[in-house]
Amino acid sequence: MERGRVAALDAGRALAIVGVVAVHLSFQFPNLPGAVTLAARMGQYGVQLFFVISAITIFMTLEMDHARCADARHVTLRFYIKRFFRIAPMYYAAIAIYGLISFGAMRSGVERAWVLGAHGPMDILLNMVFLHALSPTAINNVVPGGWSIGVEMLFYMIAPLLFFLAMNRVRLLLATVVLLGMSFAVMSMSDCNGTLECNVANNSFSYFWPPVQGPCFIVGMWAWYAFRSHLLGASVTKRVSLLYFSLALGFALMTGALGVWLDKAHALAPVFAACSAVAFLLFVCSRHARKHRDDARIAPLNTFIRRCAAALGRESYGIYLWHFICVYATFHFFDRAFGEKNGETSLALFGATLIAVLTVSYGLSRVSDRLIQGRATRLSARLLASVDRRFHLTRDA
Repeated sequence: MERGRVAALDAGRALAIVGVVAVHLSFQFPNLPGAVTLAARMGQYGVQLFFVISAITIFMTLEMDHARCADARHVTLRFYIKRFFRIAPMYYAAIAIYGLISFGAMRSGVERAWVLGAHGPMDILLNMVFLHALSPTAINNVVPGGWSIGVEMLFYMIAPLLFFLAMNRVRLLLATVVLLGMSFAVMSMSDCNGTLECNVANNSFSYFWPPVQGPCFIVGMWAWYAFRSHLLGASVTKRVSLLYFSLALGFALMTGALGVWLDKAHALAPVFAACSAVAFLLFVCSRHARKHRDDARIAPLNTFIRRCAAALGRESYGIYLWHFICVYATFHFFDRAFGEKNGETSLALFGATLIAVLTVSYGLSRVSDRLIQGRATRLSARLLASVDRRFHLTRDA
């Protein structure tokens, strides 16, 4: 059961990070075949896959803590400690490193090495306290790709409340309707001009901010409560597995039609991407469960792919933070050379560059994990142990 769950989440994270890196690299290869360009541009919706996986993981771990903790305060405090020490140390390092890169670029006059938009001290402060998703100048200008971290941290703020509401499905449904209604209302008043005709520009503040992306977490939350047994590795028939695959493909095509082909990055494209992500995770779980049930031998090539996916999945957060360094390095040194190649050569170079960036980013993630995240995890473990002792003593008293 546990192995099936981990395999699905790692596979999802691996697919998400490959997609994100691919879309950021694709703009340097204007002569890629059209189908490859469209597929690469779909990689931006790997972020919604991350959001869905995050929601599933959050509610799964909250349930585990609730089963062993003293009360709601105990569960909530443990949750915030774990989430902060999982996200903040590496993110603070990214703020410093990208700040140094941008400062060096500005001092050297190498304009093409400038990797961030204009921002000031208040924007940095907002990133430090993880409120940058609420500010147009802070959301993505201090750390490249930092918008997704800001959106995720805002969801963390209300996740324990949603979890305890989930003890009563009527209240959870009411909370869901309220959250979705608020998202729709904000969108309608800002970008839709009071109508249903939204035109949210891709990679704009209106696309990044929580009212557009927040519903993806709601999709992930309901996926956990509706398909918990399947996500935990319950065996399903081949027909159900094929249904999951068909749904994943269908929602992916709708996402592509809205967000890539029609260039309409409004609220429905992220939601369709989130639905595709859920179906994909269920498909991976069902495949793993069937193989485990049938005790099927795995071919060496499949074993290698699984190990690569597991490695990328485990390091996906670090790869996400550091791959921008590699992407901007290739942009600075090779952009003109890449842009002058024909279609077939561009495709080969794109594939080789994608593998190289993933490999180097993985290495940077491993180094930062050893230097930063490892220490943060140990500190978090000590704090959690202290909190556990305090609450267990309170409960015993």
